[in-house]
Amino acid sequence: MRWYGFVLIFFVTVSFCNFLYTVRLSYTAKNALIVKNFPLPEGSLEILDRPEKLLSAETMPKQPLLLFFLASWCRPCLMEAPVIAKLAKRRDVPFIGIAVRDNPEKLRQFLKKTNNPYQFVALDPKTEWTAAMRADRLPTAFVLNKKGEVAAEINGFLTEDFYFQTILPFLQELENEKPL
Repeated sequence: MRWYGFVLIFFVTVSFCNFLYTVRLSYTAKNALIVKNFPLPEGSLEILDRPEKLLSAETMPKQPLLLFFLASWCRPCLMEAPVIAKLAKRRDVPFIGIAVRDNPEKLRQFLKKTNNPYQFVALDPKTEWTAAMRADRLPTAFVLNKKGEVAAEINGFLTEDFYFQTILPFLQELENEKPL
């Protein structure tokens, strides 16, 4: 290949990189917070390392919180974990995890590696809650209100900007809601 072939490849590569930088594809869209209103599924899930306790609609904390569906085998969950860990340190609201079809030992390793940002993690080995809440793609998160009902679904990869600009104000609205 002659020298001008290398120059052409160089300019095409630089142009493509500039295009990607200009576009800056976002992980979360502006409409990624979808307001919903439905109860949690019936039934209960075992909590990792707390076999005496179960997670159910009745035992869910009655305060605004974020409910994350995740798995140790899920690459996007691993990519999102540092953001969730950083946001959990703020203690704005509890973060609760539900592990989908996960091996408990691998899940423990995943949580140790990611500094476990969750108050607790329930196990959904048969995907009962996952299917009932239509958490088809992982990671998926839901915002719960004071009544322990789903108030919104978060579509897409959670970013700090999206959390501060959209989710946190929504959580504050839920906190200020008066119970019926």
